[in-house]
Amino acid sequence: MKKHQNIPPIAIKKSNDNKIWIAFGIIILLVTIIRVRLLSVPLERDEGEYAYMGQLILQGIPPYKIAFNMKFPGTYCMYALFMSIFGESIKGIHIGLLIVNISSIFLLFLLAKKLIGNLAALAAASVYALLSVSSSFLGFAGHATHYVILPALAGTYLLYKAITEDKKKYYFFSGLLLGLSPIMKQQGMSFCIFGGLILLLFFFIKKKSGIKAYLQRFGLFIIGGIIPFLLMIIILKMCGVFDKFLFWTLEYSSAYVNQVPINQAFGSFKFAVSLFDKAFWFIWIIAGLGLIFLFIHPKFKKDFRTIFILLFFIFSFISICPGFYFRQHYFITLLPAVAILFGVFIDYIFESSKDKKSKIIKYTVYALFIIPIALGFFAERNYFFKYDKNVISRMAYGLSPFPESINIARYIRTNSKDNDKIAILGSEPQICFYAKRHSATGYIYAYPLMEVHKNSLKMQKEMIQEIELAKPKYLIYIHISTSWMATPNSTKYIFDWINPFLQNNHYKIIGIADIFSDKTIYQWDNDAFFYHPRSEFYVQIFEKKI
Repeated sequence: MKKHQNIPPIAIKKSNDNKIWIAFGIIILLVTIIRVRLLSVPLERDEGEYAYMGQLILQGIPPYKIAFNMKFPGTYCMYALFMSIFGESIKGIHIGLLIVNISSIFLLFLLAKKLIGNLAALAAASVYALLSVSSSFLGFAGHATHYVILPALAGTYLLYKAITEDKKKYYFFSGLLLGLSPIMKQQGMSFCIFGGLILLLFFFIKKKSGIKAYLQRFGLFIIGGIIPFLLMIIILKMCGVFDKFLFWTLEYSSAYVNQVPINQAFGSFKFAVSLFDKAFWFIWIIAGLGLIFLFIHPKFKKDFRTIFILLFFIFSFISICPGFYFRQHYFITLLPAVAILFGVFIDYIFESSKDKKSKIIKYTVYALFIIPIALGFFAERNYFFKYDKNVISRMAYGLSPFPESINIARYIRTNSKDNDKIAILGSEPQICFYAKRHSATGYIYAYPLMEVHKNSLKMQKEMIQEIELAKPKYLIYIHISTSWMATPNSTKYIFDWINPFLQNNHYKIIGIADIFSDKTIYQWDNDAFFYHPRSEFYVQIFEKKI
């Protein structure tokens, strides 16, 4: 402290705060630079779903009316909002993602700063910034998990302020924001349960006020949490789509989450983790140590923050578990908790080194902070700064027709009228979005048709009936397994229907996208008629001639 002996402690603290904020600003700048470079990466099919649904909302058509899926409508509305501001384009959607991601990093920084301290906040923000944009978690894509975690972090931050400052408005608004989280996607419900349980435990442990005061505060939290659900139900009722909403989000989704047997859950989790870049292992190890040191850190001894952080981690993990699918982007809702635990360990080592005179110990603290992040950043350097947008799509999704969807949609849009409909046999809703043409069927995914449940045959027949009634100008047939995900036990009724329908209704092939790992061969009009696909991955485009 000799060099600070003539400087007031308040000035030292302010100087340190300024350094932390400057470092945080650099993190945000880096994330912005990376995301700006990734703005043009083609939409994958989940983004295509959100974009198409958002596009319909902007046209005055509510979700579940002419396009179906099992997710709650929050992310559709967010896409509509950003597209209304930045345009109905890939870049417009990804600018929205940039804003959401930066906002989440900022909220995590504030939360960790309040829970632990400055250095931990910087460490947590750095870790989350790196992981949430990384290719391991498909960070370039605007998945619903990004939209789930934004209100979840905002609500968690206000929840901690509520229990530490005891202001009634914080109880209400924390409930409101946490209640918005599952509206983005159902897995956000985990954070609502976390919030309610934290309040109950806090009231039980502290016992500072009477039962009436506790009930009042808890009531404000519950009312805030219920409001988003009530508004969603009222709006869907007014739009006349509530029955469809119930079927898809309750009846079908319950069948969906039961597709993976519980005895396969660990294998599914292990496979998902194997896809993460090994350069991130050091981050996971330090976060694991943070979970252990959470219980021995002097700062948290007999402190409610231990319970708060522990439960936040537990319920964040629960949020990735529904259905035991453990897809890469599902882990985004776990990453803030991992980042906070990383910060806990860094803070423990930093606090332990304060009384030590050796500079080596202090440098070790900074090394433990910087090296894991630097290793991860270095491993992703080509993805961040070099790879072409289509290369990134191929690396993440193989030969799925995401780059090709842009060219297919361009042809359809050029050669059709605004009121013409298209039918997609497969799961590529992004084509409808790019083409700005309505789907002839509400089944914008083929997955529900191929899953083993009591409604699969009924759904196939309903999709067929909708297509036959709509008589779409174009029919796009996706010959790629990942667009169907059929299993040996799937009902194959629709495959027996396709060719007779095309022949009997005078559909002629007018386009082929033949997809190889290094190129895609396109054939249009008469050339398509005489072309035979050489790849196992191809898309056929048919046009109704009469």
